[in-house]
Order: sequence, then C-alpha cells, then structure tokens
Amino acid sequence: PKGAYILHMIRMMMWTTKEGDERFKATMHDFVDSYRLQAATTEDFKAIVEKHMSPAMDLDGNHKMDWFFNQYVYGTDLPTYHFEGDVVPNGSGASLHYKLTQSGVSPDFKMLVPIYLEFADGKIVRLGAVHVTGPKTEEQTVNLPNLQGQVKRVSINYYYDVLAIDN
Repeated sequence: PKGAYILHMIRMMMWTTKEGDERFKATMHDFVDSYRLQAATTEDFKAIVEKHMSPAMDLDGNHKMDWFFNQYVYGTDLPTYHFEGDVVPNGSGASLHYKLTQSGVSPDFKMLVPIYLEFADGKIVRLGAVHVTGPKTEEQTVNLPNLQGQVKRVSINYYYDVLAIDN
C-alpha cells in the first residue's frame, strides 16, 4: 500500500537543483525498457535504482540501496522527526542553526532528511539533507553565503520527501 510513497521518496532523494527530476526519469525509463512485457520483482527495481542512484544516496558506502529497501519496503519502522531551525543574518550572508531529532526507530535506521528554506517572497529552496542514523539528535550550525532574500522559515520534509510521523 505504500508503493507510490516509495517512488516519491526515491524521486526526492534523486532530485537536485541542477538536474531536477532527470535522474529519476532516467531510472523509470530504464526500468520500463528493461522489463517491458515481463514480470519484474522488487529486487529488479532495486537493481535499477542502484544503477542510477546518486552518491548522496549511498549511505552504506557500498553502492547499494539495501538500507532504504530494508527499512521502507520490507521493514515497519516509521520515524518521527522533531526539527528546530533558525537563520540569523551575519556579515556576508547568514548562519543556520538546526537541531533535528529522529525517534521511534531501531538503532540502525538511517535516512537523509531534507532541509528547506522558505523565503519571504514564498520561494522554497532545498538546502540539502541531514544523514541521521538511529534514534538520535543532530545539531549543527552552518554558514549560508549569498542568500536570495530574507528567510521566513526553515523546515524539513517540505514536500513530504520522507515517510514519517510529523512532530
């Protein structure tokens, strides 16, 4: 019942500002072309995803998506996220301080949690993603040079990129 959400999560992990959805589209075209008029398994689909995955998706460093498929396709853990973020202007840009907590998961559960900036003009920009493993809190301050305007809000999972419980 969560198949469409799995596709959405893979799409959002592959999405970049520069390429947009091109990597995901290539993945889906490859899958359809490879298995046209044939039965395909989940493992077949996983192999195609691994063929097209970005370096950022390689959380285990083995060019495999086992971590994702074991958690979201075969597993039942559902993370809860709590996020606090604040952007403070400084000399040539701004700094972002965030605190992200992942809970309700096993110690080896890992995810890339996207962070978004919402500007005063309504524009939404994906800043990047935080790699979190297990029930853990990640806290960091990062510099943000050359912002495109005043930041109204910092958030995670803006486009429901990750199947999770909101907190």
